[in-house]
Amino acid sequence: MKKPPIILNFEKIWRILPFNRPKKEKLKYLLFSSFPFLFNRLAVFQNWKNAQIFKDKSLSFWSLKSWKMSFSKSYLINIHTEKGIKKASNPKLAVAVHAFYPDIFHEILQMLEQSKYDKISLYITAPSDVSKTIEEMLKQSTLPFQLMEVENRGRDILPFLKILPQIFADGNELILKIHTKKSNHLNRKDLWRNDLFNKLIGVGAINKAITIFEKNNAIGIIGPTNHILPMYYYYGGNALRVIGLGKKMGVDDCYLNNLNFVAGSMFYARKVALLPILNLGLNDSDFEIENLQTDGTMAHAVERAFAVSLLAAGLQLSDTNYNNINPALTVSKDHYFTI
Repeated sequence: MKKPPIILNFEKIWRILPFNRPKKEKLKYLLFSSFPFLFNRLAVFQNWKNAQIFKDKSLSFWSLKSWKMSFSKSYLINIHTEKGIKKASNPKLAVAVHAFYPDIFHEILQMLEQSKYDKISLYITAPSDVSKTIEEMLKQSTLPFQLMEVENRGRDILPFLKILPQIFADGNELILKIHTKKSNHLNRKDLWRNDLFNKLIGVGAINKAITIFEKNNAIGIIGPTNHILPMYYYYGGNALRVIGLGKKMGVDDCYLNNLNFVAGSMFYARKVALLPILNLGLNDSDFEIENLQTDGTMAHAVERAFAVSLLAAGLQLSDTNYNNINPALTVSKDHYFTI
């Protein structure tokens, strides 16, 4: 009978090592690949083994490029350019907000109003215990809105999937997904949230994102710069679920090599980039009951699987620093807000 994996709080060990994330991952690779018999009963080893599918198979372990990338904090990936079709100025933008914390929602609302973008429609999800408070805030705003009351389940992910059909039914082709983020086990939640908000809805951010979509039809999702992470480094306990979701979207394992995702699950997206994951029909029964989990839930898996949906749609990932002259994506390997 196969013995169950040993659960070890590897995060505590990770925190005290005086290395950046690339060096820690290189150390993990050397230990786990050289001495698997010492670690094979550890859950963290099983997670690492499952996530090998996301490693860039084109790079040899002994190649200079491989080692340079291993120890660098970030690197660039060229983005294919597909000339955009000129569209009317100020296209409609659906802003999907999961409002769990009213104080943070008020902050989001203020930033959206200050953006002066005049074709925003709000699609708000909120748990029943705060929905009335959120509704009062919305009534005082000048922005049109729809409010959906949801169960506290699936973090910001399940509520987004629930309201997305209505967003599409209303004819929206461009979506901004954002939420009232507070949770962060490194006590950097305010810095993380502020950085995400400034890059997505700060001064000029909405117009810049719309321009990126208009200039390059090959881009399907735009994430905040410095929050695009390699799946191979930041898989946690989610690899098998991401692979399974990918199969259901028609994406074979071999296409998942070198996949990157948006940490924090706040981003701009085209409708077509989200259809593959929406069409999976995930519902309440697919998501765990909320219990302050920090990893390994369906919500964590779908956060990463948005990148697979993008792949299934045949589109590319960009960040908010996109430059049409030299189109490239910055992938961060040493995310300040993650262990």
